[in-house]
Amino acid sequence: MKLPESQEVEHWGKPSFRLKNKIFAVLQEDGVTLTVKTSAEEREILTQLEPNIFRIPETFAKLNYMNVNTKLVKSDEAKLLLLRAWRSVASKILINQFEGNSEEDRGIT
Repeated sequence: MKLPESQEVEHWGKPSFRLKNKIFAVLQEDGVTLTVKTSAEEREILTQLEPNIFRIPETFAKLNYMNVNTKLVKSDEAKLLLLRAWRSVASKILINQFEGNSEEDRGIT
């Protein structure tokens, strides 16, 4: 996905994805687990409905992040989670600029 102004930055030896130094996702050392920023409500629902795909990381129990098993999650759902994570750290101006583009221009297709 092409998410405006996003950067990949090393975080404790792992790739993290950031917007203006705000982390919205981290690929874990196993190469399968993606930790994404989410809302408390979404995290609660997904981890209860599909605990084999989504779980709350012990070290982030009080933060709004969850682990996603990238081998089991549907591609479209993973893209949507990343987009929501990015939106959670993006400015309203940047979100509006991004959403003004077509889905193809945004790299969502």
